[in-house]
Amino acid sequence: MTTEKAPKDLPLSRVVFLFGALSIPLAFLGHLVSLAVVLATLSIAFGLWGGQQAERHLLRYTPTSVQRTKRGTRLGMAGMACAVVMWVLWRTNVLLG
Repeated sequence: MTTEKAPKDLPLSRVVFLFGALSIPLAFLGHLVSLAVVLATLSIAFGLWGGQQAERHLLRYTPTSVQRTKRGTRLGMAGMACAVVMWVLWRTNVLLG
């Protein structure tokens, strides 16, 4: 009997990627900036959690899902930066004036 487990996808890796990817275009829509901040925050939080899980169980998760989580976390950080910039621009009326 082998005690070795087959590699599987990292939990929430697709969610992290989708939330991170969606946070960037939503940041540029006027009333959806706050939703972009929420999605980016969740993407970063789930991505950091997934990274800890991947480090703890090195050979348990597929490399593709680990890379997807890293990309999603980076996209979430970019989406957060875009959302904060757009929020400031909308708040100060720079875009309207």
